Amino acid sequence: MRQLKKIPALLTCLAALALAATGCAEGSITSTHMTLYESTEHGFSVEYPEGWTESTQDMGAEFSFSFTDPDSSLIASIYVAYQCDEINQSDFLSEGKTYLQSLPNYSLISERQITTGDGTTGREILARGDMGRGETEKFKFILVVREKQRFWFGIRGMPSDFDQNAQIIDAIAESFRLLPDYTFTAPEPWPGGTYSDSGYGFTITIPEGWCQYPPIRSEHILYFASPEQDPSLHISVQDLPEDTTPAEYTDNVLESLPTTTYWSNFQMVSHRSVSVSGASYAHEIVFTGMSDLSPGYTLKCKYILAFKGERAYWVMMASYADLYQQPTQTINEVIYSFRLN
Repeated sequence: MRQLKKIPALLTCLAALALAATGCAEGSITSTHMTLYESTEHGFSVEYPEGWTESTQDMGAEFSFSFTDPDSSLIASIYVAYQCDEINQSDFLSEGKTYLQSLPNYSLISERQITTGDGTTGREILARGDMGRGETEKFKFILVVREKQRFWFGIRGMPSDFDQNAQIIDAIAESFRLLPDYTFTAPEPWPGGTYSDSGYGFTITIPEGWCQYPPIRSEHILYFASPEQDPSLHISVQDLPEDTTPAEYTDNVLESLPTTTYWSNFQMVSHRSVSVSGASYAHEIVFTGMSDLSPGYTLKCKYILAFKGERAYWVMMASYADLYQQPTQTINEVIYSFRLN
């Protein structure tokens, strides 16, 4: 269940990314003039008509490439995600189908096994449903697994636009292939025990089997997540502004969190002073909200702000709000194992 929650949230991100890229190019849809996009880092390529607008989003162990036609009538996205262990194709397919079936006005048109241009087998799902724009669209999704990679490749649009451009859609889908190699380093399971950062001077205990991912945001220095990617841990370090005390810094955070662009539907649950080994001052903040990285899904977060010298350490843990009670003990054990040297 928790792994499944990750799929719709990230597909919503892809939809927003693709919509943001629309209306920026001029040209005509043609099946004879195609542009090749190739990612050697993530090991895939795809072709799309000249004149379409492309956009990418790099989120650490998640990467997306989106492209849309000049009239914004068709939107296509390729989403690649990495896991610690090799991915079971049948489990991935089952999760994907369960998510699609949960869409409003969902109606399956066809489903079949396919072979991509490089010979990799996958699953193609042709259906209708509302993917977040308040309208029933027609879409084709291709789900492919390779080792620790999972690919969602989708093309969607209003049914009339989709049907009128069936030839182009087929050409785009058939051009998708996996390259022989990829250079991105997939995350590895953590053996369990203490993680030490001598540069920033802290330690924290990470449970066995959790995965270390590349940070999603530029200000983060550490990102771990459970095998189900829920809960997750992020740590960042900031310099205190000049002539600002830890208590004043904390007050500024409490004031700014409800209005930050990172969070919507923000609700404060609690905040209090706490004790963290090695810190001159520490404060716990618990709240709920919708992250800009997972729109449409409410997260419950626990932050520890710990201070030493001129540095503020943010130790942040998050879980889907409806599942928070299940990993509460784990969240507390991890976040309160944080120590400043």
